Amino acid sequence: MTGARKLFAPIVFALSMLLTPSNAQASPVTFSTSGTFTCAGCAGSGTNSVTFLGGTGNALLLTFTGLGSTALDTPTGTSFGNFQTFFSGIGAINPSGTFTLTISQSAPFAGSDSFSSTFSGIFSASNSGSGVVNFTTTSVTLGSTTYSITNNPLNLVPPASNNGITTVQGQITTSATPVPEPSSLLLLGAGLAGAGVFRRWRQSRR
Repeated sequence: MTGARKLFAPIVFALSMLLTPSNAQASPVTFSTSGTFTCAGCAGSGTNSVTFLGGTGNALLLTFTGLGSTALDTPTGTSFGNFQTFFSGIGAINPSGTFTLTISQSAPFAGSDSFSSTFSGIFSASNSGSGVVNFTTTSVTLGSTTYSITNNPLNLVPPASNNGITTVQGQITTSATPVPEPSSLLLLGAGLAGAGVFRRWRQSRR
């Protein structure tokens, strides 16, 4: 039995090395974002920029600027893009509709998914008022990578505040997959080979 223990010990050790959490490696992610407004009584529905007209010659422009290809290590906090409001004329406007924020991932593998939301509010010529974007979907997962919106509901600011810019804040997390080290694989192979030798040796003694 002593010989058997010596031959099987490398197998047990190699398996423990393969399963230990220290071998887990998180891969960077590369992604981009885009947004689409859908609304009735507005111009530009189906794009990232819509205009609402008032009855007194006023207008509200609401846009979304997404991220270009962005590579980040995970987990990390990041921006998923910016809303911006512009107002002209007099009076007040009450915008409303739906907004879809799409995440497009190219690494560690390609895929896409979307966050759904509604938006509404009131803006006036005095650059006062506010809007709100309420995401009904706050988390999507692409493979082992999860994208989450952390400031929901999101309050849209008027043009007089921060130039009308509101950022969608997000969090990216990745479930790392254990990656066996080459030395562990070699050790496992040596252990299996030794087990085979031991088995043949026992059979020859019978």
